[in-house]
Amino acid sequence: MSNVRRLRRGAGYLILGLVLYLIFLLATAPAVWLAEATTRLSDGALTLASPRGTFWRGAGELYAGGPATGVRHLGTLHWQVNPLWLFVGRAQLAMRLEGEPARGQASVRVGLQRNINVRDLNASLPAQLTPLIYPPAAFFAPTGTIEIQAPSVDVSREGLVAVAEAQWRGAGGRFTGPEGLGDYRVEITGRGDLATFRLTTLRGNLDLAGEGQWRVTGDGELRFNGSATPKGNAAQLEPLLRALGRDLGGGRREIRFVGKFPVMQQLGY
Repeated sequence: MSNVRRLRRGAGYLILGLVLYLIFLLATAPAVWLAEATTRLSDGALTLASPRGTFWRGAGELYAGGPATGVRHLGTLHWQVNPLWLFVGRAQLAMRLEGEPARGQASVRVGLQRNINVRDLNASLPAQLTPLIYPPAAFFAPTGTIEIQAPSVDVSREGLVAVAEAQWRGAGGRFTGPEGLGDYRVEITGRGDLATFRLTTLRGNLDLAGEGQWRVTGDGELRFNGSATPKGNAAQLEPLLRALGRDLGGGRREIRFVGKFPVMQQLGY
């Protein structure tokens, strides 16, 4: 056998060994890799603690919040990564959250430029978590359950493209009394850097209605104009009505809100 043939065979064995070693490394990649990616992609808004399993299939304890708003345990996050998408520069995960305060499931894709595509999102979250995302909500101390459904959500540096619905079931909070308010729905439509939303009442003692706009990119300015009209327990709801806005007559109160909701900045865009 010539020296050239020996060198070629040796090189072939070396390449095969390197490929097998790379496959072994990928197959046994630790779950902590995904935990680090979660913190980095959310700019610290989400933390995956006690990761177990591998990068490709595992579980960990999901926390939300930070030093300013406090940290809350959401539940156990289970994931499974489809490795075939890595060959086209994406990561695709099937995710499932199981916990006492929160639960949900979705399929998530993350691209090279941090484009995030969420499909078939279904989640149920306690309203008490709202101040972790929007700190001023802590003034009203919201209670109840928020159910979210979104067949398609695309997040990128250009903004948000989505059609989603959130229902606030058993809504209550500070000033609402023991009976609470009722059930409400918010419909959200994202078209790039601007998203619109509409609030309607499903049932309850307080009729809420209104529309708003959210500047998704930049400082996340959010504007809402609506009204609140008591349908029952008006005397008990009077402290809440006074906090909402000026009297429009007949017990109807104006709701006018301007604030900041810089989610894109929190995600690191």
